[in-house]
Amino acid sequence: MKRILILLSLASFVGGCSPAADTKAAEEGVTSFHDAMEAGEYAAIYDQSSSDMKSAISRDDFIKLLAGLHDKLGAFKAGKTTSWNDNATTGGHYVTLSRDAQFDNGPGTEQFVFKVDKGRTVLAGYHINSNVLITG
Repeated sequence: MKRILILLSLASFVGGCSPAADTKAAEEGVTSFHDAMEAGEYAAIYDQSSSDMKSAISRDDFIKLLAGLHDKLGAFKAGKTTSWNDNATTGGHYVTLSRDAQFDNGPGTEQFVFKVDKGRTVLAGYHINSNVLITG
């Protein structure tokens, strides 16, 4: 768990300089997310997330959600970013990555939203679409 938290922290400090740096930091955040998810560290993911995430879902519900996703999808195998958006407005600075992903039990499309705040990128949202979630 300590290694995973360190990875989440390292990924969060490199963002904020430019779209390229912000996107790179978000990509590192995705890797840290999947490492933590595979290790069953759902609470650590939530605890390190932004206030945006915490206002959208409770800690207990988030843990149940990720555990359920992992049970249905199986282990993460590979993924690639298909598009990204780096958007800074008066409402905040966010980097969004859309990704094709492959899990043990089939493919999915993931969307990660990271908030860039004071030179850190922190998970603000995670969304996934996969037929595996419906068909089992």
